[in-house]
Amino acid sequence: MSWINLGTPAPAQVLQYGDEAHAVVIDDMPIYRHGVMRLLGEMPGIGRVEPVETEALAARNPRLPAPALLVFGMPSDLVDGWSGLRLASLVLRPRRLLLVADNMWLRLPPGLDPRFARTLCRSASVATIERDVRALLDLPLAAPAQAEPDAAPTSLQRPFHAFA
Repeated sequence: MSWINLGTPAPAQVLQYGDEAHAVVIDDMPIYRHGVMRLLGEMPGIGRVEPVETEALAARNPRLPAPALLVFGMPSDLVDGWSGLRLASLVLRPRRLLLVADNMWLRLPPGLDPRFARTLCRSASVATIERDVRALLDLPLAAPAQAEPDAAPTSLQRPFHAFA
């Protein structure tokens, strides 16, 4: 499919149109789509995140630049899902693919290199999604969270139910 560009180093492919990547999210579950868009929008190295409806792909301007990442949520009907993914790859020409599915056994078609495409279960944690996006886009790993010096240690904090 169109996101395999073996001749160009990954950072040059992904960040070809500037120093920040452009991501497109296609998913028929609005809450999941919103969550992934928010996660991607807060990641350093990703400049623009765009939601696209599958029905709107045919009307999309073909002169728009190709996104660095396509996050495609596979619908429950796999036949429609594979045809939607094929249409999205032809219209968008993404450089990388993150395929998200309810079916944890769903695999990528043979021949797709894991450097360019990955699959995740829809119930994957935020940390797992972020890790895979960073790996696909060759973005640096997130810096570990720094604890504030005045904050109490987590072992001494009261549990949630104690505040009620």
